[in-house]
Amino acid sequence: MASAGPGAAETQRFTVETAKSRVGFDAFHPLGDFSVSSETPTGEFELDIADLKQPIKGALSLPAETLRTGRKGRDKDIRSALDAEHHPEIRYRIDKVESSFPSLAENNDVLLTVHGVLSVRGVERSVTFRGRMRLRPGGGLWVRGESWLKPRDFGVPLLRSWLISMKDGVLATFDLVLSKAQ
Repeated sequence: MASAGPGAAETQRFTVETAKSRVGFDAFHPLGDFSVSSETPTGEFELDIADLKQPIKGALSLPAETLRTGRKGRDKDIRSALDAEHHPEIRYRIDKVESSFPSLAENNDVLLTVHGVLSVRGVERSVTFRGRMRLRPGGGLWVRGESWLKPRDFGVPLLRSWLISMKDGVLATFDLVLSKAQ
């Protein structure tokens, strides 16, 4: 029987602190750009902060109905475009993470390239996010990232105002605070 030595991986679990995290999409429209966001993302991640070359696992999700723009009519249009009644959740599953440094240290950002699968409206597509991660005092993590998406790739129709459609590209963003799972 082999025993773990001092170089063995120490994978830790982290969960999203919903009250301190945000997921959003920035949309661009000739009559006025807008942002839509949810402040209720949930998720769990497993990683070894001392060895980021080890596989990082995790998933992030949010209820589609929690996305808000600040305008009730537009919020209703977004829920309809996402078909939130039949596809109530937007999910992202990590497949692979590449990091600029092999480990995390307090107050130092590590650049990330996160490869995974995004599920919107029941359609799954590979999506890569560029981001950064930092070890917070107390052992928590801060993770932030973004990626350009085409809504139509997920079967999401482009929103229209006055017969003019939004541009076929949105910037998907996340800003997460993670705490060690109990």
